[in-house]
Amino acid sequence: MRTGPALAAYLLSFASLSAAAATPALAPFVADYAVSYGSMNVGTSRFELKPGAGPGRWIFESRSDAQGLARLIASGRLVQTSWLTVDGAEVRPQRFRFDDGASRKKEDANLAFDWQAGRVTGDAKGQPVDLAVAPGTQDPVSSQLAMMVALLAGREPANLPMIDGGQLRETEVKFERRERVTTPAGEFETLVYTSRRPGGRRVTWMWLTPSLQYLPVRMEQVRDGKRAFHMQLTRYEAAD
Repeated sequence: MRTGPALAAYLLSFASLSAAAATPALAPFVADYAVSYGSMNVGTSRFELKPGAGPGRWIFESRSDAQGLARLIASGRLVQTSWLTVDGAEVRPQRFRFDDGASRKKEDANLAFDWQAGRVTGDAKGQPVDLAVAPGTQDPVSSQLAMMVALLAGREPANLPMIDGGQLRETEVKFERRERVTTPAGEFETLVYTSRRPGGRRVTWMWLTPSLQYLPVRMEQVRDGKRAFHMQLTRYEAAD
C-alpha cells in the first residue's frame, strides 16, 4: 500500500495528466469576417492558422480586402503573417511580415525574433529595427493567438508587450463580461475582453468563443467612445 506522501504525489500526477488531456489542442482553421466602418461595409478579412515545418510550429495569417469606396483608402490586399512556435501556453513569434498591398513598400515590415539573444531585427515602415525584447513579446498577429492559447490552457491572457510599426508598446488586456452574441455564422457564448495601450484613446473589444478555440467571433475598435471598425464572423472551417 502507498504511503500518504507517495499517494498524494501519485494523485497530483494523475490529476495533471487528466487536465492536460482535457485541454483542447490547437487545431488549424480558416475564419472569414465581414468588416464595417460605422454602418458602411468596407470589406472582408480572413484569419488562417496552418501547421508549420515541425512540431509546435505554426503559421498564422490575417488577410484583409477592401471593397467599394474603401479601396480609395486601402488599395489591394493587406497581409500580415506570423511564423511562430507554441509550447504549452507559450507563444513565441519567430518571423513577422506585413504587406500593405501597394507597390510602394513604405508601410511594409519584415521582422525576425532571436529569442536566445533577446532581440528583434529587420525593417518596418522603411526604417531599420533592432530592439531588445522581453519574454512574451508578440507581433500584431501572434498577439491574437497568444490570447487563444492562454485561454485554451485555462489561463487568463496576460498584459504583453507587442512590437508594432517598429516600436514596442505595452498592451493591457482586461476581461469585461460573458455575453451570448449572434453573428452571420451563428449564435455563440463568448468571453468579452478589451485590449488597449496604457492611456490610449483606442480600445479593441473582442468576443471570444470557447466553442471555436476562443477565436474572436466579433471585434470592434472604439476611439474616444465611438465605434469605428467592426468585424463579425461569417464562416468558420476546421482545416486539415
